[in-house]
Amino acid sequence: MVTLTRRNKALSFSIPLHYIYFGLAVIFGSLFFSGALTRFIIRRFTNHGLLTRLITENNILNQKLNAYAAAIDSFRQFLSFTEQMDNRLRSAVNLQLVPADVRKMGVGGYQPPTVAPEVDELLRRATFARQSLLEIDQAVASQQEKIRHLPSIWPVQGWVTSGFGYRQSPFSGKQEFHEGMDIVAPPGTPIVAAADGRVIFAGWRAGYGRTVEIDHGWGIHTFYAHCQTLRVNVGKQVRRGEVIATVGASGLTTGNHLHYGVMVNGKWVNPAQYILNPKSH
Repeated sequence: MVTLTRRNKALSFSIPLHYIYFGLAVIFGSLFFSGALTRFIIRRFTNHGLLTRLITENNILNQKLNAYAAAIDSFRQFLSFTEQMDNRLRSAVNLQLVPADVRKMGVGGYQPPTVAPEVDELLRRATFARQSLLEIDQAVASQQEKIRHLPSIWPVQGWVTSGFGYRQSPFSGKQEFHEGMDIVAPPGTPIVAAADGRVIFAGWRAGYGRTVEIDHGWGIHTFYAHCQTLRVNVGKQVRRGEVIATVGASGLTTGNHLHYGVMVNGKWVNPAQYILNPKSH
């Protein structure tokens, strides 16, 4: 029942209760529909799904960037350690050391600009380090090659009876220069090459008897004289420790022994200074 008062006059009328319920339902339904319609319009015209996906992808990218930053920091530390070791290795093989500012500049050539200058710097330093290590590797290989050609072992097992330098001649009794060392050993004892090289003489030489001469490169020659037999010919490539002859007493000699000499750039040198184990046999 609804009563309306106007100018002291009362007007009364009744509204069924279900009408009221219906009206409320319409109002609330309209509000719900309006909210749903609003959400639809927002999603339709603002691409809410794309926005949600972009937010998720952005979070993933941030996580990756953090991981990349940590990896770059670790790489920078490793590169610094590598550069320190690089200079140590260069010093060991007698190569010029590389200053730190030169390493930071890296290699030359056109470098297109990027949005990550720190990464560019690390890549330049890494490329420079690679080239430096290749240079060290070549130097080591060259030194290894030279070491293989240095007469560093005893050519025969025996006893040194006469060393390098001036001595009294066993034939004339006068002072003379002995350009090698005499190593006494039983006849037929194997004589080996003191280092890698190429045989450039194998035959009879006046005063020295049966002789082998080996060219080891770098101006180094070795001589093996007074041999009983020769086991190599001219032109043969021999390896360190390979048998090239046997001990004998050919030529001008007082007994079985090996006369062993080393010549560097045309000058006789003391063979003992090249032998790694200087103890006499």
